[in-house]
Amino acid sequence: MSVKKVVFMEQYRQKENNHKPKKRLKKRIKAFFFSLFVMVIIGGVFYFTSPIRKLSMVYFEGLNYVSRSEILQMAKISYEDDFLKISPKKVASKLEEHPLIAKATVKRVGINELKIQIEEKDVVGCVDLDGGYQYVLSDGQLIENSDKLDVVCQGTIIYGLTEDMLNEPILGLFIQSMMQLDPILINLVKEIHYEPMYGDTNRFSLFLKDGNTIKVNSYTMVEKLKYYQTMVDQVQRLSDGQCGTYYLDVGDYFEPYSGVNQVPLGDQDNKEINEE
Repeated sequence: MSVKKVVFMEQYRQKENNHKPKKRLKKRIKAFFFSLFVMVIIGGVFYFTSPIRKLSMVYFEGLNYVSRSEILQMAKISYEDDFLKISPKKVASKLEEHPLIAKATVKRVGINELKIQIEEKDVVGCVDLDGGYQYVLSDGQLIENSDKLDVVCQGTIIYGLTEDMLNEPILGLFIQSMMQLDPILINLVKEIHYEPMYGDTNRFSLFLKDGNTIKVNSYTMVEKLKYYQTMVDQVQRLSDGQCGTYYLDVGDYFEPYSGVNQVPLGDQDNKEINEE
């Protein structure tokens, strides 16, 4: 007589119950990914058909001589551009081609905004050459008008130089000396005139915002202008606070605009102001 295998129903039910949680988990995972897929589709349709996909705002930092319109024009970006298609690295690289921009950093901000940080080159002022202005940098380099730059003078202007003089170290030497002055004194300078005389090809006149004029030589101006405020204090005591011209190129004396009496600077009776 053959022996038949007996299967207990209780074991069969346990196996079925063990498979049910796995089936439910698989169904939930499928349902989750399907819901996620639907949400992505709906979100994508909403994004690409709504105004938020376009660039909405551009924040600027560090602008002084370069204008916002120049930045937007050079970077070739507008508020109609698709935000996701704008490459911050490409925009920054394009902006660094500007003659006055030393470094540009572009970052995405929020959903559809850009932040542009600009580090400009150090502009000292402008030179008036043949009726047109050119920027002067702290290293003496000149930057003229171009298709990428419209020179608009906002600071100190240097008059009296010509194109022929640019081949000589006159301007470079003066700027090099000027950048060694006290920043407070540099900010006082309103206008500069090149005034060579008696064979002195490095003579300049500085017209200051305090009403005074200073005659200087590029080779000696750094040392002599260390004591400018001391000279002013001395002159105010001796000439009733009058404004005038400080001759520091030769002779070292002060001459008021409204009188003929000269005030010597640095003699023994006036406490040797040219000594520390």
